[in-house]
Amino acid sequence: MNGSAPDNSSGETGLDAMTPEATGTDQAVQEKNSLREKISAAGPEERERILQDTVRKEAADVLDQSALNADSNFLEQGLTSLKALELTRNLMALTDVEIPLVAIIEHPTPTQLARFIATTLDEGDGPA
Repeated sequence: MNGSAPDNSSGETGLDAMTPEATGTDQAVQEKNSLREKISAAGPEERERILQDTVRKEAADVLDQSALNADSNFLEQGLTSLKALELTRNLMALTDVEIPLVAIIEHPTPTQLARFIATTLDEGDGPA
């Protein structure tokens, strides 16, 4: 070995060869920033709709379901404490809103949880 990074079939070496993984991370960051921009630019009703869609998508992903109704109860859909923790972490990462785990119990549907997040944003605890 001559000390340089091995070539791959595309001729990339070193860090260039890791671009696909980095691209996936970059895409996730762009989607997160895009969501925050949409939330910031939206009026109250549109913001709540965007948040409701986001909560529904994230909850469906965590629960391994293809879709989730706006009024589906998380616990009735099989949300465990570990899945609730995953859901709140995902939503906090996307929205920059502090979501206590108890919020899932107090706001047990996508509609109610989205409204909680929207209210928190309106109070100034979320992205500017």
